[in-house]
This record gives sequence, structure tokens and C-alpha cells, in this order.
Amino acid sequence: MAQIHQTAIIGNDVELADSVFVGPYCIIDDHVKIGENTRLIAQCHIYSNTTIGAGNAIFPFATLGAVPNDYSYDPTQGESFTRIGDNNIIREGVSIHRGAHAGTETVVGNDCFLMGNAHIAHNCVIGNRVIMAMCALVAGYVQIGDRAFISGNTCIHQFVRVGRYAMLSGGSAISMDLPPFMIGDGRNGGVRSFNKVALERAGYSREDIRTIHKMYDIAFRRGLNMKNALEEIETTLPQIPEVKEFVEFVRSAKRGVLSGGSSRRA
Repeated sequence: MAQIHQTAIIGNDVELADSVFVGPYCIIDDHVKIGENTRLIAQCHIYSNTTIGAGNAIFPFATLGAVPNDYSYDPTQGESFTRIGDNNIIREGVSIHRGAHAGTETVVGNDCFLMGNAHIAHNCVIGNRVIMAMCALVAGYVQIGDRAFISGNTCIHQFVRVGRYAMLSGGSAISMDLPPFMIGDGRNGGVRSFNKVALERAGYSREDIRTIHKMYDIAFRRGLNMKNALEEIETTLPQIPEVKEFVEFVRSAKRGVLSGGSSRRA
């Protein structure tokens, strides 16, 4: 049976796994489901229509599943949702908002580390093993790929995508896509390097890392327009999955992509 502190408030139709811990002054609204070994440490608020997986640690003053900061949100039109996976660390003051329209959801994957006061807005999709540092702000409909690192005091505009293993440097603000494996810096300042350290830590081979390095050079250091850069990448580099992923990501961009020092359309 779940361990629930006497000061906690639990709504109706709440499903708590037997090993859930609900600490002092936590509030869980109606229609919430929480999986095994998740700990609500204290003073956090889980809003209605939120599903939380197993093994999560949720720290004080986190608010999960609140209504979105969106003028178009109308609760009379139907329910929207928040879905959070397994083994996430959600630190103090993190806010995650539900979908903005009926039947939609905001999704956070597994093994993410969301540091203090990070914000994930409505309809975002956050992948697995994503790190968001202190005060990182993500607007509505943003997509962040697996193992991306979003540094502190950053802002990501709505509908922007951040690719796998990408990194956004501290204090940056972007309104265009950051391609996978790359490091973005500044206010749409551009791609400054590729994320070699993350690739090494993930166990990529030296050969694959060299190929990704060459891909970075072609796309962001030679002054080519992106169309020509992609053509050269496809014709001169080994077509490993990461190269194909990069090319597909850039070609599918709707807001354009960051480039080597200035922003370009794909």
C-alpha cells in the first residue's frame, strides 16, 4: 500500500502503486496514475489527467500537468493530458503543462534530469535521457531528442526541434532547429561545434566520430548553403545512420536550422 503522509491531499480516481511515497503537503488531483517506486518528496502538485511512470523522484514545488499558458486553452472542449515516463529526476520548481487542446498531451520520456525551475510547456515531446539545467525554458510544441543537453537560462521558441545528442549552451535563445549531434550557442548565434564529448561518453567509435566531425565541417564551416552542404554530405561521407539522421532532420525543418554563425533556411 502506498505510503501517504497525513498532510497530503489525494483526489478521486487516483491510482498509486503500492511502493509510491507521497510526502508532506503534496496535492494529487483527480484522475492521476503513478507507478512503482515513484517518490513525491514534499509540497509538489500533480494535476488531473497526469500519468507518471515508475522510479521517479519529484522534488518540492514541482507542478506537473497544470493548465497551459495558452489563450486558446478551453477546458470545456475536452480533456488534455500529461504523460511522464520512468526514472526521471524532477527538481524543485519544475513546471510541466498539459496539452493545450482536447485529446493532446505533453510527453516526457525516461531517465531525464530536469533541474530546478526548468519549464516544459504544452504539447512538448521530450525524449529519453534529456538533461535540462537550471531555469531552462521550453515553449509549446517543442521536440527534444534523446540525450540532448539544454543548459541553464536558455529559451527555446515554440515549434523548434532539438536533435539527438545536441547541446544548447548556457544563456542561449533559439527560434530555429538545432540539428542532432551539434552544439548551438547564443541568440540564434549558430552551430559552434559538434558534441564530441557526448558521443564519446555514449560509446561511439572513433571512426563514426570522425565522420560526424567531417559532417559538421561541411555543413557549418565551409560557407556552403545548406542544400549544397547536404549534397556533399550524401556523396562524400559514409552513410552511417547518424549521417542519414542529420540529413533527414535538416531537410524536414519547417523553421529553418541554425548554421555556422548565422541562421539559414534548409
